[in-house]
Amino acid sequence: MLPIAKVPATVAWHGEKAGNINPSLRYTYKGQTLYKLVGMVDDKKPGFNVARAKKGYKIQFVCRDGYKPTIPSTWIIGKKTWIVAKKKAGKLLKGDEAPFRFVGGKPITQPFNNKLSAYGVVKIRLIF
Repeated sequence: MLPIAKVPATVAWHGEKAGNINPSLRYTYKGQTLYKLVGMVDDKKPGFNVARAKKGYKIQFVCRDGYKPTIPSTWIIGKKTWIVAKKKAGKLLKGDEAPFRFVGGKPITQPFNNKLSAYGVVKIRLIF
């Protein structure tokens, strides 16, 4: 498990530039790409394993409220704008959004029943 302090906030997603979206997303979020985080744990080698992702597995976001949306690994191949954010407007996420929120994309991510993100993410699980 990777603690929040070990997740760098080096990648930004600018929700205020994303158009007509949920008002809670109209901020700059910072975190790390889902692509890079998955690449840290998808096998024993450093970096994202594209071949394994193409074969297919599920990426499940476990949220504090019990919501457990999943996306297929094939969706994130090369997607470096989908981020697992820990900061919003320069501050650590608070309330329902904390500790992490999955946001981003161009076009906007809508993998979960046309919702734009998963929030209150406490764990990301790879299901092989």
